[in-house]
Amino acid sequence: MELAEASGGAEPEAPPFAPTIPAMLHQIAEWYGDRQAQISHGEAMSYRELEARSAAMARGLLAMGLGKGARVALLMPNGLEFTVAFMAVARIGALVAPLSTLYQAPELAWVLNHADIQLLITADRYLRHDYLARLEQALPSLSAQATGDLVLPEAPYLRSILVFGRCDRPWAREAPAALAAAAAAKPRIDAAFLAAVEASVVPADLFCMIHTSGSTAQPKGVVHSHGAVIRHSWQKVGRFWGLDGSDRMISPRPLFWVAGLAATFFHNLMSGCTLIFPEDQSAETVIRLIETEGATALCGEAGWLRAVRLDPAMAAAGYQVFRLTNDTAAIAAIADSGPRFLNPERARRTPAPTPIPDPLICRSYGMTETVSAHTMLPADQFLEPHQTGACGRPLPGITLKIVDEVTRETLGPNQVGEALVRGYSLMQGLYKREPAEVFTPDGFYATGDAGSFDDDGFFVFSHRLGEMLKIHGANVAPAEVENTLNTLDQIERSAVVGLPAADGLMLAAAVQVRRSQSFDEAEIREALKSRLSSFKVPRRIFALEPEEFPVTGSGKIRKPDLIPLLAARVQAESAEA
Repeated sequence: MELAEASGGAEPEAPPFAPTIPAMLHQIAEWYGDRQAQISHGEAMSYRELEARSAAMARGLLAMGLGKGARVALLMPNGLEFTVAFMAVARIGALVAPLSTLYQAPELAWVLNHADIQLLITADRYLRHDYLARLEQALPSLSAQATGDLVLPEAPYLRSILVFGRCDRPWAREAPAALAAAAAAKPRIDAAFLAAVEASVVPADLFCMIHTSGSTAQPKGVVHSHGAVIRHSWQKVGRFWGLDGSDRMISPRPLFWVAGLAATFFHNLMSGCTLIFPEDQSAETVIRLIETEGATALCGEAGWLRAVRLDPAMAAAGYQVFRLTNDTAAIAAIADSGPRFLNPERARRTPAPTPIPDPLICRSYGMTETVSAHTMLPADQFLEPHQTGACGRPLPGITLKIVDEVTRETLGPNQVGEALVRGYSLMQGLYKREPAEVFTPDGFYATGDAGSFDDDGFFVFSHRLGEMLKIHGANVAPAEVENTLNTLDQIERSAVVGLPAADGLMLAAAVQVRRSQSFDEAEIREALKSRLSSFKVPRRIFALEPEEFPVTGSGKIRKPDLIPLLAARVQAESAEA
């Protein structure tokens, strides 16, 4: 390979149905029928029930005047109601926008206005979030609305709000009742009419808008077509996922982010497996779901998989977790004869499981703009020792190249530059942005990430452009330090920043310590010294509680807000000394 450009080659494997949501729903209902698709709070929904329930809701939406091109937002936690609403909106050709349940009032106001949302479907509350009160805070004129027919200058396209749960506001309607009444008032919108609507939905139609943001910018709406999401999910679930239809997997991933939506939710539906939504991410909850719901596998971020695997509660309960890929793991029962997978099909295929060392499990590289990961390895392939940290190769249908940040010339192997991506899973664009603002003339998207290709053609992520810190004259990539911190047993997540100091910038880190682990700053620094050059080891490391991390509505740590927080701690310690 003379230049640092790699293509996955052939076209991706096509699904045996039209790559649209309505076609997928009918196909999986036929394939998997009464098999449990999802379980939430002990309630199960089969694949056949998903098709029927979403069809009933779809007819209600059509009766309310919605259809192709309508923009519908969902402000709902993981669960069966989210799944039914999401599919109902998508199968009539409307653009569905799942919103972060973490959004505070300013973020919610901005997204509803910027995305031109016409209908908002929301839960009444979730955990400590009161969404009806938050909406009144986000949209001040909402409280003055006497009926559910909205006219709001803050969100001029928003016409209706439907609520799942307690609905005690005049400006909102209770979702099941309103949808049922609308459908009953227009009986001609029946199954045959819905079928005609679905027949007009094509792969090129816009399907979903997923909002993502950096640490400082307003959320940006990433728009994908039916074809991109379904083709990419089908290709990955077939060869690259690690789980299959015989699994009953637990996943805490939020469905409003791309990893939860594309790399979990759609993998669940296309594979025919059962997705179990946990109430929290604790090992105790995993154990309970193994014993009450027959869970056999896990799907989630590598850090969570590692935390569950290392939690003493798992071994005490007689279970062991085996990583399969970067974001999947299988659960085994511990016995005198050795571990045996809980999934009988997996146990038959692999009667004597052995752990794969974490460094040999290939990472993946991707983003919301490419429907999650677009570089990885097939599920049964692992890295060689000299490849640790690599992110695999581009998938079929994807081209990735590395260019110089300034000259934009394509670079050679082992030269670090900006990664540009093009291919079948690339977004249609950013909402309200012209193509020339988003794509290069030859159709590539500049990711803002720096990386390189090694001699084996594997992509190696380096850092986010613009994040590089100059520490005593040397360049430090925060992502490298964070990735190393996150490999330590006691660290759940981390963020590395530069703090103002008398001699320039001081490298500092904020870490979230895993449950049942203790925090020892000196011990962590010593562990890092054996893994990083001395100038990359943070001078100070602070333990923060999960709620102390300042985050965006899409869950990313706001480093500009983290810097003064850590600087105040340094000053407080100096004052005490």
